[in-house]
Amino acid sequence: MTDVPHLRFPEFTEEWVNVSLKDVADFQKERISSGLLDESTYISTENILQNFQGVQSAISIPANTNVVAYKKNDILLSNIRPYLKKVWFSDRIGGCSADVFVLRSKTCEPEFLYNVIASDKFINYVMSGAKGVKMPRGDKNQMESFSFSIPAVVEQRKISRLFQLLDERIVTQNKIIEDLKKLKSAISLKMLHSDSWEQFKIQDIASIGRGRVISSVEISQQENPLYPVYSSQTSNDGIMGYLDDFMFEGEYISWTTDGANAGTVFYRNGKFNCTNVCGLLKLKKGFDAHFVSLVLAEATRMYVSTNLANPKLMNNTMGNIQIRLPKLEEQKRISVVFRKLHGLLETHNSLIIKYSKQKQYLLSQMFI
Repeated sequence: MTDVPHLRFPEFTEEWVNVSLKDVADFQKERISSGLLDESTYISTENILQNFQGVQSAISIPANTNVVAYKKNDILLSNIRPYLKKVWFSDRIGGCSADVFVLRSKTCEPEFLYNVIASDKFINYVMSGAKGVKMPRGDKNQMESFSFSIPAVVEQRKISRLFQLLDERIVTQNKIIEDLKKLKSAISLKMLHSDSWEQFKIQDIASIGRGRVISSVEISQQENPLYPVYSSQTSNDGIMGYLDDFMFEGEYISWTTDGANAGTVFYRNGKFNCTNVCGLLKLKKGFDAHFVSLVLAEATRMYVSTNLANPKLMNNTMGNIQIRLPKLEEQKRISVVFRKLHGLLETHNSLIIKYSKQKQYLLSQMFI
């Protein structure tokens, strides 16, 4: 079978050749002693980043054992919950845990093969044959049967170079975001704490409440859903869906009362809804809700009950939290700084999303 992609560099006209993964690559079994590895060369499912975003340093390394070895230009794929898209193109020599597959190219350009693997098409294929519900794992034999097409080596290299440049831009964008987060943390240490500020209990400066039970079924039955529903989750700004109507309007502070994210604080402004695992504070006059949310976010982690199977930060505990605040005018001045930082982060986060979407679009058009 031969074919050509929808989008192509104009100087190439030859048809592509259909292959299976096992035709062009092998899964590696070679072992290496964990004693030869450090935090930068040991890879596990924990330190491969989601959404094809690379790797970070390992927190720990297993002692006195042999692990799967990998080399530069190998492709590492986390096989636990493949839908997390944890795929990395290796730029070094090292070792990895048994739940990370090491794929090595035999007959095509490694960078080209990486882009085949780090695609929604391949991940969806792996998930179609995954086994297990809570912790699905891919099937190696099924992966080897994955079918795709490859061009001549010269065209592979040019396509790979295009995606390398795009990946480099994504890495740079991630670095900008991380630097902005570090800047925000550093400014927080300087601008959100002072022993000279007056101390307040939360229950003395705000009314405390929470939302109601809102099910996914209710959300699915809405006719004109305009108003966000905030839940205990922290991804997507805590939004789990939208309703036709709203429960709250104005400036509030919300926090997660139950679960792994208990104590996470958000500033809210506008018309919205909250679930029953989302606590709410309505500040009294004389306090800037955005500024108080910043200070409170630094304080709540110490009050979460972590000795329970399900961590909690309930309303009564929230009410007894004490924080120090300056006069309203200073609250507003400091708030402006953090609003600008937040705006910068939103801008750069939106750029990384656009770059990632652009890459996935090109993958869908330039590969077959």
